[in-house]
Amino acid sequence: MTADIKPEYPSEERRQYLDFIQSAIARMSSASAVAKGWALTVAVATYGYAGTKHSVTVALLGVFALLMFATVDARYLREERKYRLLFDAARKGEVDVYEMNATEYCHTLTSAQCDPISWSRVVWSWSVRDYYGLILLAGVAILLWLRCAF
Repeated sequence: MTADIKPEYPSEERRQYLDFIQSAIARMSSASAVAKGWALTVAVATYGYAGTKHSVTVALLGVFALLMFATVDARYLREERKYRLLFDAARKGEVDVYEMNATEYCHTLTSAQCDPISWSRVVWSWSVRDYYGLILLAGVAILLWLRCAF
C-alpha cells in the first residue's frame, strides 16, 4: 500500500491491531533477553572450565558460542525494530489493518527510513555491542592468560 493513501478503520479495530503488533514486539524483546541470559551462562561456564582445566579449546568454544548468541540477539533486535516501524505506520494509519509482515512493509521504505534496521546499526547498538563486547573481552583475557601462563 502506498504511504499517501490512509486506510480508514474503526478505532477499536485499530487498537486491537496495535495490540497485535505490540505483542510481536514484546516477544522479540523477551527472546532477546533469553539469548542474553543464556550467553552469559554459557560464557561463564566455558570460561571457568577453560581456566580450571587450562584448555584453550574450551575457551575458544565459549567465544564461538558467545558470538552465536550475539548473532541471534542481533536478529531479534532487528526484527523488533522492524515491528516498531510497522507499529508507527499503523498508528498513523498508513498500512492496511492487520498487516503483520514487518519485513514486507520495510521493503516499501526509503533507505533513510530503513537506517535503524540496518545490520551495522543493530550490531553496533549498545544492547549488542556493549553486552557481548564485555563478555568477549573476558574471553579474550582468559585466552591470553591461558596462552601466556601455561
